[in-house]
Amino acid sequence: MRLRATLKTVIFMFFDCLFCWLSWIGSVFVFTYLFATDYSLILTINQQAWIIAVACVLFYTICGVYKSLWQHPGVGSMIRIAAAALLSSFSIYVALRIQLGFWQNPGLGMMAFYFSLTLSIALRLHKVIRTTVVQYSRRFLKMPQELQVEPVRTLLIGAGDSASAFLLNSSQHGGRPRKILGILDKDHRKHGYHLHGVSVLGNCDQIPKLVQELNIDEIIITVPSMKNEDVRHIVRLTPVNRCKVRLLAGLSSDKASDKLRDINIGDLLGRKEADLDEAVIAAWLKDKTVMVTGGGGSIGSEICRQLLAYNVKKIVIFDISENNLYNLKEELKINFKNDGRYKVAGRVGSVQNMTRLNEVFQEFKPQIVFHAAAYKHVPLMEECPRLAIENNVLGTYNAARAACRHNVERFVMISTDKAVNPTNVMGASKRMAEILTLGMNRQGGTEFVCVRFGNVLDSNGSVIPLFRRQIEAGGPVTVTHPDIIRYFMTISEAARLVLDAGAMAAGGEIFILDMGEQVRIADLAENLIRMAGLTPGVDIKIEYIGLRPGEKLYEELLLNEEGLAKTQNDKIFVARPPQSPNLALLMSSLEDEPDRGDIRKFLKQFVPEYQHDESLA
Repeated sequence: MRLRATLKTVIFMFFDCLFCWLSWIGSVFVFTYLFATDYSLILTINQQAWIIAVACVLFYTICGVYKSLWQHPGVGSMIRIAAAALLSSFSIYVALRIQLGFWQNPGLGMMAFYFSLTLSIALRLHKVIRTTVVQYSRRFLKMPQELQVEPVRTLLIGAGDSASAFLLNSSQHGGRPRKILGILDKDHRKHGYHLHGVSVLGNCDQIPKLVQELNIDEIIITVPSMKNEDVRHIVRLTPVNRCKVRLLAGLSSDKASDKLRDINIGDLLGRKEADLDEAVIAAWLKDKTVMVTGGGGSIGSEICRQLLAYNVKKIVIFDISENNLYNLKEELKINFKNDGRYKVAGRVGSVQNMTRLNEVFQEFKPQIVFHAAAYKHVPLMEECPRLAIENNVLGTYNAARAACRHNVERFVMISTDKAVNPTNVMGASKRMAEILTLGMNRQGGTEFVCVRFGNVLDSNGSVIPLFRRQIEAGGPVTVTHPDIIRYFMTISEAARLVLDAGAMAAGGEIFILDMGEQVRIADLAENLIRMAGLTPGVDIKIEYIGLRPGEKLYEELLLNEEGLAKTQNDKIFVARPPQSPNLALLMSSLEDEPDRGDIRKFLKQFVPEYQHDESLA
């Protein structure tokens, strides 16, 4: 990349010197024709060509012309190149005075300056000039009917640098030709002006009107830093059956066609994804063997994918589903190796089987364990409460005991916001698993921590895949309650924050991930319908079916008695877990495996804040 930039600079230097020399030659010819200047001056200028080259390169470098980003020229860039052209022309004029012994007509130097400046700017703005010529030529020169292709009638959002670059390279965006009919921007000071010949027509509130009047096929958001609520506002205003909304993903790719992408559901969340301390995570994971229980699931598999970006020694995927395990292992093996050997190992097994856990721990001797194995589906666990205890509670206890027995350095349990003041069996079982995990922190050398967060977009059991299936089937989309709200984050962000929390842990903490604002499930359903190019309530109906057993209108991330403190990552907080007087009894109950009888009463015994529907007891 650096060699390419150096070569580009050398090419610009060559053409600048050539243009400067041609400017002086051209000026002499003009003055000879108008004022009968001696042609012998051309010979003198040729003799001074080396001075012209040195002066040009010297002053263009001093003025910073070669460090300007001419993809997005501004006033500063123009001032720098004008100053460089003026100084170089003046120095050459002085050199001619020294060589000839008298001052030439000052107009000769001024004309050379104008010629040199014009050619240098044209060299750097050739894309702008080319685009303008093409646009105007298309207006006046009609292609033969058989060669004409109907262009994509496009409206841009944002009149900044990204829009400028997009307009200059719009011909490179593959597929049909594109006709940019206008730009919208919230800055009213830009309204009425033009960007590369395209009018800034107003703000985003005019989208419905302009889509109708201009017959728009596509709206492109060219503001990379646009807030999610603004994206949602644009999506709501756009008649989805008339045109689609796309995003300009970035300006770093060499292929312009790779920059445009469709809106995804993550773009419509009311949150910005977190930044990580990559150095801390890399130092923690370097040369470690990491085991992920439930590694074939949504969160577990994403943790495995992201672990491979760090210099881990080996990743052990432990999962009860042989299909999930096989597919993930083969996916990761294709892309990642370590010194010619595969980093990834997979083992089938259940966390409910202590013997199998000990076998795998003994075989690989992991130093870090991410415990993601759990049953998470609320209605199913209400129907099968004993399985929630056996897998979520006993399975966590087994994995934690195996970690202690085999001297694991750190054990990170993945929890859920449903564990806070739970109203369902799944949430209560995860709260019990938290109590066990943190209690084990005092049992030996292993550091035990929990990471608690809300719903994950497109995870297994998530509402998003259900809504998509219902939309594909023609509806209706079923929502439990018009006011139900949930926290959401993307799978990739959740996995990144789990790694970051694990890296900063010292043992005994509950880390709470900042989930942003809760999202109305009804709004989520409407946005998914719009993204499918359909109109909510018209093409696809939304039906409200009532809350399911154990379901709350909203979730919480913190118990009343838990304090909350900041960490070095502003998206991660650490809670002070309350002491549990029932820990020893809980461990004893799980080890003895008594006949628990009423599962809900058993949960209530160890999770006092659990509030369940008495009719289900």
